[in-house]
Amino acid sequence: MKTVDEVWELLRWEISARQAVETDLADALGGVLREDVRAPEDQPAFDRSAVDGFVVGAGDSSEVFCIVGEIRAGDGRRHELTAGHALRISTGAAVPAAGEVIMLEDAAESEGMVRFSRRGRDHVRRRGEDARAGDVLVAEGTRLGPGAIALLASVGCIRPKVTRGIDILHVATGNEIVAADANPGPGQIRDSNSPLVAAWARTKRMRLEQKRVGEDAEALRHAIEGRRDVLLVSGGASVGGHDCTAEVLDAAGFEILVTKVAVRPGKPLIVGRRGEEWAFGLPGNPLSHFVCLHVFVDVALTAMQGGSGAPAMFRGPVLADVNGNPRETWWPASEETTGLRPLRWASSGDMTALGTANALVRVPVSGLAAGREAEFIRVT
Repeated sequence: MKTVDEVWELLRWEISARQAVETDLADALGGVLREDVRAPEDQPAFDRSAVDGFVVGAGDSSEVFCIVGEIRAGDGRRHELTAGHALRISTGAAVPAAGEVIMLEDAAESEGMVRFSRRGRDHVRRRGEDARAGDVLVAEGTRLGPGAIALLASVGCIRPKVTRGIDILHVATGNEIVAADANPGPGQIRDSNSPLVAAWARTKRMRLEQKRVGEDAEALRHAIEGRRDVLLVSGGASVGGHDCTAEVLDAAGFEILVTKVAVRPGKPLIVGRRGEEWAFGLPGNPLSHFVCLHVFVDVALTAMQGGSGAPAMFRGPVLADVNGNPRETWWPASEETTGLRPLRWASSGDMTALGTANALVRVPVSGLAAGREAEFIRVT
């Protein structure tokens, strides 16, 4: 049985990044950047007014100024500042050389003249104060969120190079599962794992295909035919007489690298490899399924996309005691302003905590006392 860290190490070292492709900026959200994006020029590229107001010569000590013109944002003309003269200026407009900007609130205007109640404050965004030409603005390996997209647009990077989309096939198995919109018969349950995987994949820029089959090795064999980047099989990962995931993967040419992990929930995790294709046999119980997706499959996908191949770990205090277990536990929790509130769960089949869980707390075998700082990952 492998530890969590051993599985992470395996995925980190064995999975290679997929091809990098140029992508329209509108389609790059969620993609992992595969190149450093540098500032093509100083940011900002010229001295800009930070406020609406007036601009005068920085050394002009006149008590009253004659308003002789206006500089608006986007005005590319050259403006000269002369003694006793002031120009109106808009936020974002280019500031003439040796100009001082006075905000509108500090100005008293009358009959084409203006007097200032306060001067000497720097209301200019200086050229290069954000970044210098050649500085890295967005580093390789960054997952592009809305802010990064805006930053790329601001420097004209409209075709960023990102990892191509990852193709995933998800097969939900089990004679007992029916569609979420069906009325379960005796002994049946609604399929929650398929909607879980579908929602999870949408947050990660994945191309997802989904199927559902019963507890039948031949049906599963047909369902997984073909090639893709990642194969996910829900259910059939344990050691029961009808659990056939490992057997089917082995027959299909996958090298089985992991069959159990010392983790709770999620112990019966299968990891296999066939060339560049990776397969995960995920426990069918929904809480185990949720944990394995975020703790293990996410790591694999990050490595495929050219990221670090390690989960983004955070630290924070737990707000209540958390019991330990002989296996490391990833405990559903709600991240609050004061810390991490552990949520109640009765078993790996108990989904009730997932209604409000936005974090998984890493609980050592010794447990955690209230107030102790713990590692956790954020989950969606």
